[in-house]
Amino acid sequence: MKTTILILPLITITLTACSKPNTDTHESNRAPENTVTQTIKPSNTSPATAMGATAETALDWAGEYKGVFPCADCPGIETELELKADKTYELTQEYLGKGKNKEFKVKGTFSFDPDHPSIIRLDKAGENRKFFIGENFVEARDINTGKVIDSKLNYKLQKDLN
Repeated sequence: MKTTILILPLITITLTACSKPNTDTHESNRAPENTVTQTIKPSNTSPATAMGATAETALDWAGEYKGVFPCADCPGIETELELKADKTYELTQEYLGKGKNKEFKVKGTFSFDPDHPSIIRLDKAGENRKFFIGENFVEARDINTGKVIDSKLNYKLQKDLN
């Protein structure tokens, strides 16, 4: 009988200690919890530009980019675009398979598009061409809209990392 009398208070103390405390008296003094929901839209930007940085500020865009663009009546157009930190450029294009004197070189300035900060636009000397600036590449874009050229052909130039 004595053990039953000792066990009952111990069980009561144990159950009381394990039960959830009543916080109703403190609920009225607490500020409501705020829930934040963020929706991220898929875009044509890098993670850095999705967080507010731009290609101009987040990427090491200055350098030489090389590749071969498609050509309607030749094997391709060997293209080199050098972007300089002072926002000048040199664009060299050689039409492959066309013989001598088929190389064209222009120099000028470019600017980042304020509405599409990952796009640069060459000046009039560069025929107002637009390029998307990516991590270690540039991609030619539609001159009027700046959108991806609707083609399965390659319009990317890779950065020369040497």
